[in-house]
Amino acid sequence: KVYNLNLIDTPGHVDFSYEVSRSLSACEGALLVVDASQGVAAQTVANCYTALELGVEVVPVLNKMDLPQSDPERAKAEIEDVIGIDASDALEISAKTGLGVDSVLEAIVTRLPPPKTGNREAPLKALLVDAWYDAYLGVVVLVRVFDGFLKPGQTIRMMQTGAVYKVDKVGVFHPKATDVAALGPGEIGFFTGSIKEVA
Repeated sequence: KVYNLNLIDTPGHVDFSYEVSRSLSACEGALLVVDASQGVAAQTVANCYTALELGVEVVPVLNKMDLPQSDPERAKAEIEDVIGIDASDALEISAKTGLGVDSVLEAIVTRLPPPKTGNREAPLKALLVDAWYDAYLGVVVLVRVFDGFLKPGQTIRMMQTGAVYKVDKVGVFHPKATDVAALGPGEIGFFTGSIKEVA
């Protein structure tokens, strides 16, 4: 089968806790990546608790298994003791050498729930995950669609501010920005709409 995976890489540092919580709110599952040679970092604990509080399914992944000082059993014990989730079936990988990376993709499909389908006929409802300014496009908004569709030419309202915009462009990252005709329920992508300020 062919699967369409929507992946968001979040920063691990505690200074980015807001960005992490927004990203986790847009997802059904998360990969808890732990350095097998160093164990669980403090910010990892905080981010994992945020995921669990939001009801996000977590799959533990032990990275840097290529290093001689890696200790997967100690890392698994730390995950269970410090975070409190079962790590007996944690994936053992090396992002550097590619060892086990295919098992991560398989786990995303088999161990994490698929996106909730939402109502395709309902009015558009989407979560703003992130936004940044682009010198050519203006503000680029990263969104997760829950209901309805987001497509060029559509008029949308930002519920927090009440601001109204006409959507110019809709796309996904593959990994470069690629225009699409629309984003539907469960999909993550971006749009632009002549927005001048990120705020």
